[in-house]
Amino acid sequence: MLNSANPIQIFNWPNDQNYDPIVESLHSGKHCLFYDKEFDYSKITYRQKLQDLCDWANIGIKDYGCTEFLKEKKHHYDIANLVKLNMWIHNIRTSGIVKPMLIWYLGNEKYIATNGESRLRVLECIPQIATVRGFISTTFDHKEKFKHLTPVTTFDLYAELCGACEGQQFYFRISDDNAPYGIDWYEFNSEKTRIITPGEDYCVAAVSAYLEKHPTTKFTPEWFSNLVDWNQYKNF
Repeated sequence: MLNSANPIQIFNWPNDQNYDPIVESLHSGKHCLFYDKEFDYSKITYRQKLQDLCDWANIGIKDYGCTEFLKEKKHHYDIANLVKLNMWIHNIRTSGIVKPMLIWYLGNEKYIATNGESRLRVLECIPQIATVRGFISTTFDHKEKFKHLTPVTTFDLYAELCGACEGQQFYFRISDDNAPYGIDWYEFNSEKTRIITPGEDYCVAAVSAYLEKHPTTKFTPEWFSNLVDWNQYKNF
């Protein structure tokens, strides 16, 4: 995945700045942005499948031992995903997906997930969901391919399509005008997702306590489908 060195910019909605990040991301017509309410996510390329995460955790625990594996800081992001993905599978099954994905289209039918990749791992366990809501960022050369979709040309429309509430904060990283997409990354705060997005420290402590009680655990995609009561494995 390509990365931008550009800074993350923060915006309240309604916008209280003399600057529209979506207008800026279009780079005077070099880029375009579309909204698809039913995008076939099977077209999207992403790096780490759920089985990859399982294999990584199982091999790491076997090679290093549980204590040393969990102690290593560089492992904590993915260890946290063991907890988060387990929570999100249950939540999406019951409440649906809250946030639209951001997808780059690079031509030649190549779609890349730039935010929302974790949702794709979740959806591996929910075959009943075949599509996602998503923003597609690409260059003007590919505009005709998406002419059946809603063009997104302002921050106001972007926020409305996200279902934003007054005062909601959005975070954008805009790409350079020579990039093959206009927006590098975005996020927005949401009460609906905050309650199921615990921090890394919580997650690592919870996994440690869980594995202490269930030392023979082997992580599999099927394991993720059964919701764990993580609170019983973490003392606040």
